[in-house]
Amino acid sequence: MKRSILILLCLLSLMSASACTDFVEPNQLAFVMGTAIDQGEDGLIEISEQIVVPSKLSGPFEGGSSGDAGSSVVMSATGRDIFEASEKIQKKMSRRLMTSHRILIAVSETFFNQNDGGKLFDKLGRDPANNLRDIMIVVKGGRAKDILMLPHPMENITSIAAGKELQINGLNKFSSRQLIVEHYTDGLRPLLPVLRMEKIKADDKESRPMAVLAGFAALNKQLRVKGVLEESESFAAVWMSGKETYQGLTIPWKDGHGMLSFRLVRLKRKIRTRSCGDSKCAELRVKAQAYLLENTTSLDMSQLRNMTEVEKYMNEQIQQSFQLTMDKVQRWGPDIFGIGEQFHRRYPYWWKSRRDNWDELFKTVDVTVKSRIQLVSIGSSGGPMK
Repeated sequence: MKRSILILLCLLSLMSASACTDFVEPNQLAFVMGTAIDQGEDGLIEISEQIVVPSKLSGPFEGGSSGDAGSSVVMSATGRDIFEASEKIQKKMSRRLMTSHRILIAVSETFFNQNDGGKLFDKLGRDPANNLRDIMIVVKGGRAKDILMLPHPMENITSIAAGKELQINGLNKFSSRQLIVEHYTDGLRPLLPVLRMEKIKADDKESRPMAVLAGFAALNKQLRVKGVLEESESFAAVWMSGKETYQGLTIPWKDGHGMLSFRLVRLKRKIRTRSCGDSKCAELRVKAQAYLLENTTSLDMSQLRNMTEVEKYMNEQIQQSFQLTMDKVQRWGPDIFGIGEQFHRRYPYWWKSRRDNWDELFKTVDVTVKSRIQLVSIGSSGGPMK
C-alpha cells in the first residue's frame, strides 16, 4: 500500500511539472500582420502594430467585401527601444500580441536617416517569436504607420496587400532575414523596396490614397538611405543584385516607329573580377530568356534576320540602360550588387585592407555591364496584326 501511494504521488508530481504554465488559447491572441517604425519625439522610437480583428473579417460565405472597415486596428506607442514600445502596446490590449505571422515591417525614411538602423536587428534576431520572413520596406514622404492605416480596395488588410504586390511581381527576396545578412556582410549593401502614398481612382466617385511601389532604396553600411531609384532604374538594379525572378520589358524600335514588348524569365547575373594594373575591375553580366508578347513595328518576326536584329538591339538597349544605373549607384557609394564579396573571395588579402572603407572605394571601381538576352519565342504570329 505504501509503495502504491508513493508511485501515485510521483506520477502526480511529474504531471504537474510537465504542464504548460504559459499556454494561451487562440481566442486570447492578437495576430500582428504589420509593424511600422517611425521616429518619435525626444529621440524615442514609435512602434505601430496592425492587428487583425477576426470578427470583422469577411469570409467566403458571409457576403462581405474586401477592404471592409474595421478588419484591423493600428495601435501605437513610443519607447527607448522596440521592446519597451511593444510592451506599452501590450498593456492596451485584451489579448497577447503574436508576431510570428507578421507579413510586413515598414520603416520610415526619416527613421533610417536619423538613427542607427542596426538597433532594429537585435530584437528581430534575438526574439524567437519573430519568423524573419516578413518583408522589409522603406516608406518615403511620410510616416510608416500611415501606410498601415490606409484601406485597400482588394484586400482586407494593407500589410497583406503590400506583401502580395511584391510577391506577384516576382520581388520576394526582401525579408528581414535577408536585410540582416546584407547588413553584416562587408561586401554587400541592402536594397529595399520603397512605398509611398498615392491617390488612385478606384471608382467614379473619388480618388483614394493607396500604398504603391515607388522604386528601391540603396542603403549604406550604417543603413542610411543614400538614394532612391526610379521605376526604370529599379528594374535594372534589382536584376543586377540577383533579386529578380521575372520582368516585363518594352523598348521602342530604332526607327522610332512601333514598340516591342517582352516577358523576361530565368533572370540571372554573374560577376567576374580581374586585376587592372594597381586596381581591380569587375564585369557584371545579366542573362535571361525573352518571349515577344507584343509587336507594333513593321517587322515580320518569322524571318530569322529580324529575330537576330531584334535580339541584338534588345541587348544593346539593356546594356546601355543598366550601365547608367550602375554608374548612378556607384556615385552614391553603397554596393548593392555584391561586387565587394566577389573581390573578397578572389583577393582576400587585397580585400582585408579595404573592407572597412568599401562604400568610398566602390565609387572608383571600374564596373562594366554586359547583357546576354536570348529571344526564345516570337509568339503565335510572325508579322504585326493589320
